[in-house]
Amino acid sequence: MKRLLALIALTTAGACASAAPVTNLLVNGGFESTTVANGNWVNVSSIAGWTRLAGPGTGFEVRNNVAGAAQEGRNYVELDTNGNTTIGQYLDSLVGGAVYDLSFWYSPREGQAASTNGIQVFWNGVQIGDTLTGTGGSGNNWSMHEYLLTAQAGRNLLSFAAVGTSDSVGGSLDNVSLQNRVPEPGSLALTFAALAGAFLMPPVLRRRAEARRAVALASALKRDAS
Repeated sequence: MKRLLALIALTTAGACASAAPVTNLLVNGGFESTTVANGNWVNVSSIAGWTRLAGPGTGFEVRNNVAGAAQEGRNYVELDTNGNTTIGQYLDSLVGGAVYDLSFWYSPREGQAASTNGIQVFWNGVQIGDTLTGTGGSGNNWSMHEYLLTAQAGRNLLSFAAVGTSDSVGGSLDNVSLQNRVPEPGSLALTFAALAGAFLMPPVLRRRAEARRAVALASALKRDAS
């Protein structure tokens, strides 16, 4: 009993501590693998983790401080390069049926109308959430978006598509992250506290609770028999 209570106490303390850093399951979620000089951009068909899936153009743009700064790091991407383009990343190691946290940052292109700034996000070919768009101001105006995704067995695909007017200018994307969904530390602490309370209950109260359960079970069996 002492060992069990000690284990519960230690686990509760660990749950109440600051959450450990979590791992981004995506490769190159910040688009930083491509070297781009400050104030420049490059047109690519694929980079580490990401590839062009559809679109009339030859690729998508990786930008470094062009028409606005990145949300984090140096680089971000614009998907309407020579025309509206779709990019995606395949994931082969997710657990079927498990739920994951997706987050990313979106910004409309500066000085451009909402009609050309649209971006949609897809999970295994199904759109999630509404189309993101907005009228661009000066530089980038980043906003964070979060969704819960359920993995299918085998291969999964996360993709982003430029939508709206296909005119070589459009919305931007940065800092994409997919993480294992874990309980909040506070929820874990409450769970372990409840377990501790059950084991710390005085013996007489435990016996009374067990007796009540036995009476309830006997009553249920008697009703079934009749």
